Amino acid sequence: MILSIAHAEVDEATNANVFGAWSDLVVGTRPDGLINCYLIEGEGVVQIAAIWESSEHHARAISEEGSHPAYVVFEASGLDPTHAEYKIVGSLYTH
Repeated sequence: MILSIAHAEVDEATNANVFGAWSDLVVGTRPDGLINCYLIEGEGVVQIAAIWESSEHHARAISEEGSHPAYVVFEASGLDPTHAEYKIVGSLYTH
């Protein structure tokens, strides 16, 4: 599994745009391989953390315009996020 985290600094006006774009995303089609996705807010920064079945699923979502949740939300808000990908090597959560 892969964890991708994208984050961007936001001001009050942009924050409302992020939440609007997130609301649109919630009712939309999910990309293949997306297990779960979280919108995280704190101290003038918004993060989107997504768990993917594989690195291939994550890469496909990045290459398909309008597919990766973080890029959909941040681009709709006019933000250019920083993005990182991590391999999940352990978990205490069972689903």
